[in-house]
Amino acid sequence: MPIRNKLKSEPCAIVRKLVESGYEAYIVGGAVRDLLLGREPKDYDIATSASPEEIRAVFGRRNSRIIGRRFRLTHVFFKKDIYEVSTFRRCPTEDERRGREDDRDGMIWRDNEFGTLEEDAARRDFTVNAMYYDVIGDRGVIDFSGGQKDLKRKVVWAIGDPVQRFTEDPVRMLRAVKLCGQFDFHLSREVSKALKAMREKITLASSSRLFEELLKILCSSKAELVLSRLQAYGLLEYIWPVMSQSWEESEGVLARQLLSIRDREVSAGNLGNSRGLALATPCLPFLMSALNPQDMTAFWKRDANTDATAEKAIRLIFDGYALPKFFANRIRNICYLVPRLLARPVSPRALSHIEYRHARALVAMLVEIFSWNDNILAVLPEINVAVPPLPAQSEDAIDDADAGVIPAIPHKRRRRRPRGTRKPSAASSQGA
Repeated sequence: MPIRNKLKSEPCAIVRKLVESGYEAYIVGGAVRDLLLGREPKDYDIATSASPEEIRAVFGRRNSRIIGRRFRLTHVFFKKDIYEVSTFRRCPTEDERRGREDDRDGMIWRDNEFGTLEEDAARRDFTVNAMYYDVIGDRGVIDFSGGQKDLKRKVVWAIGDPVQRFTEDPVRMLRAVKLCGQFDFHLSREVSKALKAMREKITLASSSRLFEELLKILCSSKAELVLSRLQAYGLLEYIWPVMSQSWEESEGVLARQLLSIRDREVSAGNLGNSRGLALATPCLPFLMSALNPQDMTAFWKRDANTDATAEKAIRLIFDGYALPKFFANRIRNICYLVPRLLARPVSPRALSHIEYRHARALVAMLVEIFSWNDNILAVLPEINVAVPPLPAQSEDAIDDADAGVIPAIPHKRRRRRPRGTRKPSAASSQGA
């Protein structure tokens, strides 16, 4: 089946509107890669010759928003989804970079020099991510760097010098290894050599960007494989030190077993991509160890110190990151619920807990790993009827809060007075 027949209609409509407004526009990056691999893209990115301000003018202020400082792009709101629309970039000249105080050690902290389609392709990280698809015209897949060939060879090849590319943005090292874990690719010899020599430079990236990438990995259906590749290439010790140091210890081994089962269930469609569950899954073994160090397989009993110990353990697991409080709370609540679901009889409050389905998923994983009696799950319904159905636009209503998105509270509209009926002021009434 041709790629054109597999495309979602929404990104095509965005491209069409930009083209009809007089700009070049193409679907770009991971979506094209995934379609060529026969996979359904999770996200669609669009590249265009229009500047962020011009993009916003095309779609209007209500349907678009310019974001970012380091890399300015536009979010276009279409139906229930958000699409990233970026302007073609080019490599900054030495004169342009010389006056910047924020660029240092070869890193590019601001990447807002706009260019042509060809220049944009030359600025991308890897050949398999640098392909464009012409939705409106007849050019099909636009491939300047041999990305289709590298897809068939399953190789991650950098565009240009990998040392320079990793220097400009160290997060590219993480993304290179992520491609290997997700698609069973391998690094080219040049990329592998550069990564091994420069892996410590990953710490130059901001902790917020690294946490964002780690969260994406954990939410994927290949989390255990990607983490294993990161450990093999020596990057995990800089990105997630606690997991790297515990890799062969009981906590790390159990965390990887749990992640492997979760990945399988997500791939099979039995579990959604809840960020709460994605974070709680590898954290559970570390909490089990912290709250019951004598025997981590025997669950803890709540006491006066449990909350403080759990909070400290969660912070240590993500040491180096400013873990948002709502993430920490969700990890704790899901993990706390696991021993309550294993107790007999199970309390009605545990069965009606809003995190029930995520905690039950963890219980099911533990039953499989430790070969516990299947009767444990028999008294735990798969769907908690006490929790109201989730809205269609969100796989996990609580995950809206994860992203800092607070559902809008409807307000009564203030009725305006008809013209000519202005209420007289106190001063005017006294003078009357």
